[in-house]
Amino acid sequence: MNLIIARLDGEKINYLRYRHYIEKLVKDGIGGFVVFGGDYEEIKNFIQHLQSMALEPLIIASDIERGVGQQIKNATLIPSQMGIRAGFDLKKDMAELKALYSIVIKEALDVGINLALVPVLDVNTEPENPIICTRAFSDNPEVVSQYGRFFIKFFESHGLLTCAKHFPGHGATRIDSHLGLPHIVDNIETHIKPFKEAIKSRVSSIMVGHIVASDIKPASLSEKTINELLKQKLGFKGTVVTDAMNMKALMEYENPHTLAIMAGADIVLHPENPYNAMEEIKTAYKQGLITDIRIKEACRRISKLREKIKRKFPIVNQENVSLIHRAFKKTVTVIKNEIDDLNSRQIVPYLTGAYNEEIKKAFQNYFGSAYDLKEYKPSNAIPLIAAFTNIKAAGKEYLLSENQKTIIRKIISNNKAIVVSFGNPYVLSPFKKAKAILTVYDSHEIAVLAFLDALNEGFKKTGKLPVKIEWIDE
Repeated sequence: MNLIIARLDGEKINYLRYRHYIEKLVKDGIGGFVVFGGDYEEIKNFIQHLQSMALEPLIIASDIERGVGQQIKNATLIPSQMGIRAGFDLKKDMAELKALYSIVIKEALDVGINLALVPVLDVNTEPENPIICTRAFSDNPEVVSQYGRFFIKFFESHGLLTCAKHFPGHGATRIDSHLGLPHIVDNIETHIKPFKEAIKSRVSSIMVGHIVASDIKPASLSEKTINELLKQKLGFKGTVVTDAMNMKALMEYENPHTLAIMAGADIVLHPENPYNAMEEIKTAYKQGLITDIRIKEACRRISKLREKIKRKFPIVNQENVSLIHRAFKKTVTVIKNEIDDLNSRQIVPYLTGAYNEEIKKAFQNYFGSAYDLKEYKPSNAIPLIAAFTNIKAAGKEYLLSENQKTIIRKIISNNKAIVVSFGNPYVLSPFKKAKAILTVYDSHEIAVLAFLDALNEGFKKTGKLPVKIEWIDE
């Protein structure tokens, strides 16, 4: 069980039967848990309880790319990685960036997370990528390498271990590995460059994706990718973690947990059923498919990870809420603005895509009204079209529909219009003729309030677009 990190559903820990199930996993020697959801204080107390039961420190991992608040209630949300690249220069804004990430580190360690499943080191070279997009720093491998290097060194120096993902690179794919098996359609060297830099920066672990690259097998099951490329050629000495094993990319493979361990993975992450996964691995071991040498190597690498967890590091200072608002405001990027005195103009907002009532109310409070795009009516006012998209696992809200695009094109062809993307910046490509084009890389109320504040100030400071957008001439 030491080779397995199982799912921990924070929303279920108040159910006695579920608590007993998780406690049994600990008693049976589970390697750790990957945390999804839950209330801050409740999940903190439960993790402390589990750690007190464990013979060895449990590895507590979580996907906190946008801060601990991405997973846990009453924790802090920060901008997506693409937003970070847009708003923060590594030289000019280093102090502010450290202050921002200090909040993430402090909350993670406080709640009990010791392995952050970050940074995303995918180079987003595919504009139609449904699962990486704003999770990546950029479409430029040099930029991704620079930000990844800073991220890893800062987190690791303060005791929060990191996991670079998704090796050898999910940024050149058009399929979400939660839904199917993607193939890299690009030069692999472009995509492994940030991982080479991560290894030099002593990243604690690397997550291997369910992606077909230099082998016919997914990378997570490929000895050629894990053992030959990552461990031998690139010289990675840390812990190799698979991407979540319950993803549909692996649905056609029998005994995938065995294949992952045989290929060189040290930790099997998030199997559908941890007990079934363990039985599968045990059977393969008894049959001689998994050798003693392979098991000992995996255990040695996991032990090195645990030794890092035990070390003491300096405590980081936690900053105030205003820093978060400023951070989101810095990500607001003006791509084009041909409308003079935007602040003095009458503007009517029209919302479309993945927005909610809180977002609509924020627009209403600022402008006095807000409508869905389908309710558009011509007037003398300037229409502000706010398009909301979400990049999430197995999500379908990462693009605009053809109907939405048609309506927006019609509006901008007849008006001085503003088009703002909240989320995926690539959705702006058909709207080159809009008089003002802006993008924000997150699609929730905090990002909207930051945008409205930046608008009120006349966009004095603006972020830098981290990716190339191929503009379509209508």
